[in-house]
Amino acid sequence: MAVAWGPVRGRVVFDSTWQQGVREQQSTGFSWTGTRSLLVTDWPAVYVHDSGGMGLGRAPAVVALDPARDPEASIELADNSTRLVADLRLPQGRSIRMSSGVLPPAALATLTGLRGRLLPDAAAADFVSPCAVSITPQFESPEGVEAEITAYVVLAGGRLMVRARGEVLVEWPVNRAALSAYGPASVRLRGGALLGGRFLTGATVHLATVQVRQAFMAAASALNEGSATVAVPMRRPSSTAGSAGLSAQVTIRGPVPGRPAAKADCVLTDDSLEFQATDTQRVVAAFALDDPQLRVAGSAERFVVFTPAHGPLAVTCDSGTFGRRLHENTKLREAAERTLSSGILPAELADGSPVAIAFAGDGMRVKGPDVNVRIAYDTIRGVEGDLAGARPALRVSAERGEHVIVAQPELVQAAHIEIKAWSYASATPRQIPDLLRAAVGLEEDYLLYTIFGPFYELHAALLGQAEELLPAESPEERARVAAGLQIGLGELQRHLDQVAFVLPAFLRHRDALLIRAAGGGEPAWLKQGEAAMRAALAPTQRIAAETAQLAAQVSRLVDLDPDALPKVSYAGAAVSLGAAALINPVFAVSGLSQAYSARTQGEKRKAHVTAQSERGWATVLERWNALIASTLPVLSYVITENVFALRWAAARRISTEVASAKEPDAALRAVARRLATLDVMRKYPASPAVRLRRGEIADQLRARRDSLSTPRFTGF
Repeated sequence: MAVAWGPVRGRVVFDSTWQQGVREQQSTGFSWTGTRSLLVTDWPAVYVHDSGGMGLGRAPAVVALDPARDPEASIELADNSTRLVADLRLPQGRSIRMSSGVLPPAALATLTGLRGRLLPDAAAADFVSPCAVSITPQFESPEGVEAEITAYVVLAGGRLMVRARGEVLVEWPVNRAALSAYGPASVRLRGGALLGGRFLTGATVHLATVQVRQAFMAAASALNEGSATVAVPMRRPSSTAGSAGLSAQVTIRGPVPGRPAAKADCVLTDDSLEFQATDTQRVVAAFALDDPQLRVAGSAERFVVFTPAHGPLAVTCDSGTFGRRLHENTKLREAAERTLSSGILPAELADGSPVAIAFAGDGMRVKGPDVNVRIAYDTIRGVEGDLAGARPALRVSAERGEHVIVAQPELVQAAHIEIKAWSYASATPRQIPDLLRAAVGLEEDYLLYTIFGPFYELHAALLGQAEELLPAESPEERARVAAGLQIGLGELQRHLDQVAFVLPAFLRHRDALLIRAAGGGEPAWLKQGEAAMRAALAPTQRIAAETAQLAAQVSRLVDLDPDALPKVSYAGAAVSLGAAALINPVFAVSGLSQAYSARTQGEKRKAHVTAQSERGWATVLERWNALIASTLPVLSYVITENVFALRWAAARRISTEVASAKEPDAALRAVARRLATLDVMRKYPASPAVRLRRGEIADQLRARRDSLSTPRFTGF
């Protein structure tokens, strides 16, 4: 029997008294024994009739929500948009949730009269689904059976948005979403996006009726036709305008002069990285990923991309997940690896404006949308790198002012090396032997750091403020130290293998590059010198054996839960992936940073040291302290004595080879870069976590070595 609703506002679009199978799921503030029925109008307004029940003295009542707005009135079509679910928060603290069975076509058609009016801003949109409809997302990595979501589908401002309870869950630029009819009244959407931190490849939108689907497709087509997809200069078109890709919002600055930072859609396809305006879909910048002139540097959260024809462009990722996807892209990583050796470095100035820094014989050029200056090397009064601040920076002081270049640590060091190298290259070819001798003089710092530095970095990570590593007082502190040692000792073993097998070949390779730059071929004596260098580095096996024994002893003594140990994470790793090998070619691992994290993280870790093993644990720490305090300094003396007789002899022979260079200017530049790299490298820490500079480690080793009580021999 129909309910007498009395006067209602608007046209009725749903009346539960006429529908079979509408059930009340839960309610508050209504009678216990009465029944409820629901009326929805397109005013929009919602009415709930409470029958009051029998024998409880409660009269029937109608509760009105007028006007009705989402999320107080949530009207949804669930299960592929076949069932209605109403979730209402009514006046006087009342609430009710009702659901129906499968609705007949006539009821679905009637519901379309809502026209999305429950959304306050529905009138400003190009299209709004009548109510929240079913959407089946397609994820890149399925996790079991994917549940559908119910949300409004909105077309507005050139964007396709999925909105639920006042929030935008996911959105696509309309021209980057490929739409096609699917099933009786659904639309298949193809286009990458982010939903809840997971990547979508698309979605199926269930629009309840054919008429709603037709209206949706017509609105999307009109927006696509009216969008200004203006082409930009590129090496070649990397993708057709409007092609689907993986898109997410970012903040960009540049390439237009004077324009502040603005939101943009970043679209990653198989062969391009494009940025388009969020409102007009106008492409403001586009980069072909296989362009050999593409340069990129920064982090997964913030980076600068550049080509000579277009850029530079500073990009800040609003989503760390999307930033990591960019960071993992193979072609972008290849461009990042090219960047540090190209002589053109994309970066930012202190005010956030993007620039490209180029180096040539007449000076360094800093050029961007809002700056264009050339700084002659002889006008540079000072260069200072700062990696300790919130953002690493290089401060270049010149006659006409100061320039602060902000970038990742690897790029800061690379820019510093470029400035030094070009400054040294202002010498004459006759000064090459002097430059070579200066380089060999700096090699001791390099050698001491390369072989022994990782031990001191791990020691600094474990120490905190103490002078030596002592048994921890609490189980949590012992666990952190043990986790740091377990990770760090494993990395040290791998590092020493590189020293023994890679370092001699690396030194030979670098020497050969100098001779080739002078126009000569690699002489036979270089290969012979590599074998002699391996013999000179043989004492490193002494510390390799000690490290292996310590690692085994730590594993026996401490029962560490593997799940509680820190996992290696590259989420904030630099996009400039080639930097580690350029700056420090041997110790190019991140394990010590992870050991540092294990030591400094405050979370509790599971570790159990029995009373019987307490003494063994103290022995481990005693052996570690002895290794740092006495074994390494003595070995550093032995190794440097063994190695540097060979290095001085090699420098003399290289000077002879270069003296008759066919290309003296090229030889000069190569020697200048060798000297610059060694000079700059000692001024920076190898790891952003452990801030011991390479030069500080070398000085610390020398000081410890000089303080040791060693036997003295009389000359005879």
